[in-house]
Amino acid sequence: MIKEGNSRRTFFKKAAAVVGVVAVADYTKTLISSPPGSTNDGSEKYASDVNIQERILSQKQLVLMTDDEKKQRLDELLDNYHKDFA
Repeated sequence: MIKEGNSRRTFFKKAAAVVGVVAVADYTKTLISSPPGSTNDGSEKYASDVNIQERILSQKQLVLMTDDEKKQRLDELLDNYHKDFA
């Protein structure tokens, strides 16, 4: 016999309650952290940073990689990939 505390129905009720609490907490955090009258658009917040970065990049010269550098970089990436999944 299945105990009432261990049934699927009880599990799903608890899971739904947890999801609801997390959703409400996240929504509340969003309301509290954003000042009144502000938008959640990050473009206004970081516009000056983007402009500074674009100015710096526009002053730099583009240097193409040689075939040897490309092969070396690809080998490094593949070695690291295989180390992570080995």
